Amino acid sequence: MGVEEIERVVTEESGGAGGEGRLACARARGIARRLGVVPKEVGDAADRLGMRIVDCQLGCFGFKKATHEDLDSVQVSEALAEAITASLVDGQLYCTAAFEVARKVKATPKQVGDATTKMQVRISKCQLGCFP
Repeated sequence: MGVEEIERVVTEESGGAGGEGRLACARARGIARRLGVVPKEVGDAADRLGMRIVDCQLGCFGFKKATHEDLDSVQVSEALAEAITASLVDGQLYCTAAFEVARKVKATPKQVGDATTKMQVRISKCQLGCFP
């Protein structure tokens, strides 16, 4: 799939000129799935179009992720904690691994993100290229 086609779809699915230059994480990942491209290609297209990726499904930005003040209320199951720990690379959980953990333990991406906050694990290497 060509760069121009990806940019066309990103523009259309973000609401075109009325989309306020924003593309939600979930929508960007969905576009990548439908087009059969890696999410980074959609993130790069959004960058070229001057769009901002918003509302990270893991809660890294945009959506409310548990903060240190409300960590006491976050419950991390043993299965989730073990899956996160088993997926760490150099003490970090890559974005792709976070979604895989969510799928494996039947948790939402946001629950994985909150669990990493409670466990003091950094999520890195955003699939869309939003953060290293």
